[in-house]
Amino acid sequence: MRQMRGFERTIPWNDVDSMPLATLPANFRMLEIEGYMGVGCPCIHLRLYYVIMRALGLDEAHLVTLFPLSLSGTTQRWYASLESFHRKTWRDLKHEFLR
Repeated sequence: MRQMRGFERTIPWNDVDSMPLATLPANFRMLEIEGYMGVGCPCIHLRLYYVIMRALGLDEAHLVTLFPLSLSGTTQRWYASLESFHRKTWRDLKHEFLR
């Protein structure tokens, strides 16, 4: 099993943040979505992201897993600082993002 060196311990790649990984179809291609940097309306960003991902046939586990790819700069740092229990469901993640 591949491992990554953490600050205090070694963390297996499949358990970096205690979240299950969503499996994507082999032919999946992520669309270019402008990374949300915290400027503009976060509700519009969430809605656009949700509509695009659902149109691609992805479920809520995929929405949660791929969400950080729709962020940039300060919002990526915000996401990285979130406790993993705030990122387990799409509903939880939306709630935290809009706080």
